[in-house]
Amino acid sequence: MKSIYLRWPGCGGFDAVMGDVNVSFDPYLFGEPLDLAEPIFDYIFISHEHFDHAHPVTLKKLCQGPRFKKLFVPIGCITPNSPVDEKYGDAATARDLPITKHIPEEKVQVCYPKYQDEEQYGKRDFPGPFEFDLGPIKVEVYESGEHARDDLPTCAYHVYHEEKDLGIFHTGDLHRGYSQMERLRGKVDFLVHMKTAMGPLIDTVRPQYVIPTHYRTDRETEPVPFGHWPPNVSDANAFLESLREQIPGDTQMLPFTAPNVYEVKMPEKKVNWSFVQWNSWDRPRWRPPYFQSQYEE
Repeated sequence: MKSIYLRWPGCGGFDAVMGDVNVSFDPYLFGEPLDLAEPIFDYIFISHEHFDHAHPVTLKKLCQGPRFKKLFVPIGCITPNSPVDEKYGDAATARDLPITKHIPEEKVQVCYPKYQDEEQYGKRDFPGPFEFDLGPIKVEVYESGEHARDDLPTCAYHVYHEEKDLGIFHTGDLHRGYSQMERLRGKVDFLVHMKTAMGPLIDTVRPQYVIPTHYRTDRETEPVPFGHWPPNVSDANAFLESLREQIPGDTQMLPFTAPNVYEVKMPEKKVNWSFVQWNSWDRPRWRPPYFQSQYEE
């Protein structure tokens, strides 16, 4: 496969179609995008238990079919309890959890962060597993953010495709970088990040590209409809430029538009910025009627 295909489907989700293996992170779909969604993924990775990251309706649509193998989740998706509800209200409740109410238990794998944010939470002992050998890809789990409790860690995932020499790091709802993430230097081509603490995180990881997610514009084409998380951004260009100003070093920002699919040429890892132009009118509206005759000859 000479190209891979990347997509930000909306909210905090991200898809990578690499041919021999396809992965999705935190998928969250509604309406027509959900109706048309096909179960093309081998593995799906969930960062934490909030409904806009562990969305049962979306997961039931994608976690099926002959290709699908495993759904990876943090422990909070399996053992919800009152502190989750007390801190986050309706974001994660018994309505949705445990996720095994919706996905067969044998298709769900609980995982824990191998590398922790010890500066903020201290060193904790987790039972694992912490990493996975999934054939074409190797996966290591890092600690993410949005913790209900310190003993319910959330997960960020570094997925590395050995043959393609391609690294993707999806941060979940990470709010800060930490020292253990220095291990990722030189290993991340595409950093998929929810936008906060952009500069310090990139300075720690130093990816080739960063793809900001978890925001929406006022476009009707957004795959997550109005009234759902996240809120709108009044000026998407201004927002993206504000992020670009935070990016240190040689990292390049990729301003993906949800839910477009982007071709990435391999092995160059270069995004093909293809697009289509079309007129939104049959006759230009600026032509006064008394000029029309000369155009109609």
